[in-house]
Amino acid sequence: MEHIPGPKTLGYHPDRFLNCQEAIAEAFRQLAERAVAAGWGEDEVAGALVDLADCHMLALASNLDTERLIAEATRSGR
Repeated sequence: MEHIPGPKTLGYHPDRFLNCQEAIAEAFRQLAERAVAAGWGEDEVAGALVDLADCHMLALASNLDTERLIAEATRSGR
């Protein structure tokens, strides 16, 4: 896979999310093409990528919740 460029801006910027999409688009396309070349259908690959992204977002949210609960427990002395 090719190099993925880093952010164009530091901190919050209204285009940061779009810039991230642009930065990873080629690697994403290459991954999808490799999966199709391995014999998976385009619809299977697209669905799998969506599910993987969804699971990743759920894991990130769960980790944030866990960190919040640990911080609250630490503050309250539990």
